[in-house]
Amino acid sequence: MEKKHTVVVILEAKEDKAAELKAALEAVVEPSRAEPTNIEYRLHQAQDNPAQFVLYENWVSKEKHQEQFEKNYIVELGAKLESLLAKPFQLVFAEEV
Repeated sequence: MEKKHTVVVILEAKEDKAAELKAALEAVVEPSRAEPTNIEYRLHQAQDNPAQFVLYENWVSKEKHQEQFEKNYIVELGAKLESLLAKPFQLVFAEEV
Protein backbone atom coordinates (compact mmCIF):
# COMPACT_ATOMS: atom_id res chain seq x y z
CA MET A 1 0.00 0.00 0.00
CA GLU A 2 1.21 3.49 -0.87
CA LYS A 3 2.13 5.79 2.01
CA LYS A 4 -0.26 8.62 2.69
CA HIS A 5 0.72 12.09 1.53
CA THR A 6 0.83 14.64 4.35
CA VAL A 7 0.59 18.35 3.72
CA VAL A 8 1.07 21.13 6.28
CA VAL A 9 0.22 24.68 5.25
CA ILE A 10 0.95 27.71 7.45
CA LEU A 11 -0.88 30.92 6.58
CA GLU A 12 -0.76 34.30 8.28
CA ALA A 13 -3.42 36.95 7.79
CA LYS A 14 -2.80 40.61 7.19
CA GLU A 15 -3.62 42.91 10.07
CA ASP A 16 -7.41 43.00 10.56
CA LYS A 17 -7.93 40.13 8.08
CA ALA A 18 -7.75 37.16 10.49
CA ALA A 19 -11.52 36.70 10.70
CA GLU A 20 -11.86 36.89 6.93
CA LEU A 21 -9.04 34.38 6.37
CA LYS A 22 -10.51 32.06 9.00
CA ALA A 23 -13.90 32.13 7.27
CA ALA A 24 -12.32 31.45 3.87
CA LEU A 25 -10.36 28.50 5.26
CA GLU A 26 -13.36 27.14 7.16
CA ALA A 27 -15.34 27.15 3.90
CA VAL A 28 -13.02 24.55 2.35
CA VAL A 29 -12.79 22.15 5.30
CA GLU A 30 -16.00 20.16 4.80
CA PRO A 31 -15.76 19.90 1.00
CA SER A 32 -12.14 18.77 1.35
CA ARG A 33 -13.05 16.17 3.97
CA ALA A 34 -15.80 14.92 1.66
CA GLU A 35 -13.30 14.09 -1.11
CA PRO A 36 -12.98 10.30 -1.39
CA THR A 37 -9.18 10.55 -1.54
CA ASN A 38 -8.91 12.66 1.63
CA ILE A 39 -7.91 10.86 4.80
CA GLU A 40 -7.75 13.84 7.16
CA TYR A 41 -8.21 17.59 6.84
CA ARG A 42 -7.85 19.80 9.91
CA LEU A 43 -7.73 23.56 10.39
CA HIS A 44 -5.94 25.04 13.41
CA GLN A 45 -5.52 28.59 14.68
CA ALA A 46 -2.35 29.48 16.61
CA GLN A 47 -2.92 30.21 20.30
CA ASP A 48 -0.18 32.83 20.49
CA ASN A 49 -0.96 34.47 17.14
CA PRO A 50 -4.64 34.48 16.13
CA ALA A 51 -3.69 35.69 12.64
CA GLN A 52 -1.84 32.41 11.97
CA PHE A 53 -3.57 29.28 10.71
CA VAL A 54 -2.31 25.78 10.04
CA LEU A 55 -3.89 23.26 7.71
CA TYR A 56 -2.95 19.64 8.39
CA GLU A 57 -3.97 17.32 5.58
CA ASN A 58 -3.53 13.66 4.71
CA TRP A 59 -4.29 12.34 1.24
CA VAL A 60 -4.05 8.88 -0.27
CA SER A 61 -1.32 10.10 -2.65
CA LYS A 62 0.51 13.18 -3.92
CA GLU A 63 -1.36 12.89 -7.22
CA LYS A 64 -4.75 12.87 -5.49
CA HIS A 65 -3.76 15.91 -3.44
CA GLN A 66 -2.81 17.75 -6.64
CA GLU A 67 -6.29 17.04 -8.05
CA GLN A 68 -7.64 19.10 -5.15
CA PHE A 69 -6.42 22.28 -6.85
CA GLU A 70 -8.90 21.74 -9.69
CA LYS A 71 -11.88 21.88 -7.33
CA ASN A 72 -13.97 25.07 -7.50
CA TYR A 73 -13.87 25.69 -3.75
CA ILE A 74 -10.04 25.57 -3.74
CA VAL A 75 -9.81 27.77 -6.83
CA GLU A 76 -12.07 30.30 -5.07
CA LEU A 77 -9.90 30.18 -1.94
CA GLY A 78 -6.78 30.75 -4.02
CA ALA A 79 -8.32 33.85 -5.59
CA LYS A 80 -8.93 35.33 -2.12
CA LEU A 81 -5.58 34.54 -0.50
CA GLU A 82 -3.48 37.35 -1.97
CA SER A 83 -5.71 40.00 -0.43
CA LEU A 84 -5.77 38.21 2.94
CA LEU A 85 -2.20 37.01 3.55
CA ALA A 86 0.51 39.07 5.24
CA LYS A 87 3.19 36.95 3.52
CA PRO A 88 3.36 33.91 1.24
CA PHE A 89 2.09 30.75 2.89
CA GLN A 90 4.53 28.04 3.94
CA LEU A 91 4.01 24.57 2.54
CA VAL A 92 5.50 21.31 3.83
CA PHE A 93 5.05 17.97 2.09
CA ALA A 94 5.82 15.05 4.39
CA GLU A 95 5.41 11.37 4.90
CA GLU A 96 5.08 9.67 8.23
CA VAL A 97 8.15 7.86 9.52
